[in-house]
Amino acid sequence: METSRSNSFAILALTVLAAGALLLDHTGFFAGAFRTEILAMVDGGDVVSVGEAVTAHNTSASDKASARYSRR
Repeated sequence: METSRSNSFAILALTVLAAGALLLDHTGFFAGAFRTEILAMVDGGDVVSVGEAVTAHNTSASDKASARYSRR
């Protein structure tokens, strides 16, 4: 019976702490603490589409295969 009381107290204490943390976060107390801003710029020319990546990968693989067979 004693174990049940200590488990209940621990669950209640953790629930109160979690609710308090959520309330503090909601009110803005932790404003910016869990937020990361990405300060980067992407140029349109730097973006690679999936098709270009697959083509580059296939070209690279075929170049390696032809280099392997040309050495024989």
